[in-house]
Amino acid sequence: MTDNPNPIWETALDWLLLIQENPHDPELTERLNNWRASAPEHDAAYRKALKVWSLSGEALTLPAEAAPAPRAPRPPPRLSRRKRALVGAAVAASALLMWGPDWQAMQADYRSPAAEHRTVALSDGSQMLLDSNTLADIQFNPEQREVTLLRGQAFFSVKPDADRAFYVNAGDVRVRVTGTAFAVSLGENGVDVSVESGTVAVQTPQASASAMHLLGHGDQLHFTANDRHTRIVQLPIEQIAPWRQWQLVAVDQSLDDVIMQLRRYQPGLILLTDKALGQRRITAALNLRDPKSALQAAIVPLGGRLHDSVPYTLIVSAKP
Repeated sequence: MTDNPNPIWETALDWLLLIQENPHDPELTERLNNWRASAPEHDAAYRKALKVWSLSGEALTLPAEAAPAPRAPRPPPRLSRRKRALVGAAVAASALLMWGPDWQAMQADYRSPAAEHRTVALSDGSQMLLDSNTLADIQFNPEQREVTLLRGQAFFSVKPDADRAFYVNAGDVRVRVTGTAFAVSLGENGVDVSVESGTVAVQTPQASASAMHLLGHGDQLHFTANDRHTRIVQLPIEQIAPWRQWQLVAVDQSLDDVIMQLRRYQPGLILLTDKALGQRRITAALNLRDPKSALQAAIVPLGGRLHDSVPYTLIVSAKP
């Protein structure tokens, strides 16, 4: 197998290990800050390296000899693969201590645990509200503001800035906004973008070329991942991100889709054993503060029943 290392990532690791070996060297710190500021991808790579370090519990035993500090404008001295491997080994060791490590969460700047919301005040004065079990990564620079939704749902109240557009990436969808309030949801089936106030431009991939959709008050765009189809509908204001009030509003949705959404809030597993039951449709408002009761309320009218005898597992099946 050919070894094709990422040079920016390796340089970020070089900087990280040099700073750990020379924590009180102001010149080295200044050189690092200059490197990070020279390109957005440099800063992003270094922030990810810091996350890796923190996940390892800073339990790295580095060799005693320190590499010399870099001098501008040269990059930091290339550290040995053995030193860089210490970082990866520490992450692997820490992962073995965890049940079901969430590797996707390693990429996230912000996360909200299951059954909790988290409000994030962004550095530009905008606000981001994360739904249960949601991950988001932030990348701000002098040219633009960018958020990548890695999982779950978020509601954004964006402060206008004529000189710096605000972008949200979710799967294959990219949202551009200068100042408005809107929600983005990323799920297994695709992406939803819903506008509470203002306007946003949404770019979705098409079979032949990219398309831009302009959404206003009450508009919701749904992009389906499987067939890459885009649909725009009008929503009542109370149906835009109802999860903010701990409600799941299902309007003629399949039970499969409802269960998929409830999994964000229920610790453990929800298993559906009957494919035909999953295709039955429901219209209901469900209480997300009690996902187990919400699941029960959803399945009973459709002829389903709930088994909870297995720890951390809810099993949904059709009544005999």
